[in-house]
Amino acid sequence: MIPGMENLDNSTPIRGLPQMVIDSINKCDVDIRRELFSSILLAGGTASMQQVKERLEKDLMEEAPQAARVKVLASGNATERRFSVWIGGSILASLGSFQQMWFSKSEFEEHGASYIQRKCP
Repeated sequence: MIPGMENLDNSTPIRGLPQMVIDSINKCDVDIRRELFSSILLAGGTASMQQVKERLEKDLMEEAPQAARVKVLASGNATERRFSVWIGGSILASLGSFQQMWFSKSEFEEHGASYIQRKCP
């Protein structure tokens, strides 16, 4: 069993990266969707896979709304691509304003998902 996949049953469709990107963008405000399609940033170890940027861009162009200008970005530096997620997270975590939004597992369990909305308006 793959860790994190225990709760998937046979009726849960497995979606590819292009469909996950489109689904994520479609959950955002309609007024910013076009801009989101034109500024997709690949980060992390997967971004280092050969031709992943080109393949994702091609697949998104086929699946995205015709009005969308698809642009996928990735750093040209392999080290930057690999560690950019960690670096960005560490910068964010060091900001005092971000630390005010932190909450513990016990706080989440006590208050539920709606706590996120109250803590991070």
